[in-house]
Amino acid sequence: MKKSLLFLILPFVLVSCTQKVDVTKIDDINGYWQISKVTDADDHKKEYPINEVYDYFEIKNKIGFHKKVLWQPDGTFLVNDLQETLKVNVENERVQLDFSSKYGNHSEELESISKDEMVLVSKEEVKFYYKKVVINQPK
Repeated sequence: MKKSLLFLILPFVLVSCTQKVDVTKIDDINGYWQISKVTDADDHKKEYPINEVYDYFEIKNKIGFHKKVLWQPDGTFLVNDLQETLKVNVENERVQLDFSSKYGNHSEELESISKDEMVLVSKEEVKFYYKKVVINQPK
């Protein structure tokens, strides 16, 4: 009897302990980020210790864009016209980022965000771990 009660209560405890994203921190997404690692649903992990491609996010009032930029040794970036429109949807204390471009649409859940780190999760349960990059623009 005790074991069945434990199996009934345990899922509720685990769900209630999950940390929710603070919606007021959404502006922390703005800026340059590098993927540091990716894990899949089976917990396979790929590390990215060096990455010349940065992800740039710009959001204001829950609408913005995302684009890939290529860092150059002189501190500048190669940028093209390809970018995704980005909309932030908050529902049931979950933050969903909806990306769209002429090439397609996809969504990722914002699992966590801080000034230095961000984790996005795809519907296939692939987790993208990002580190914030501070850019010192050349004078």
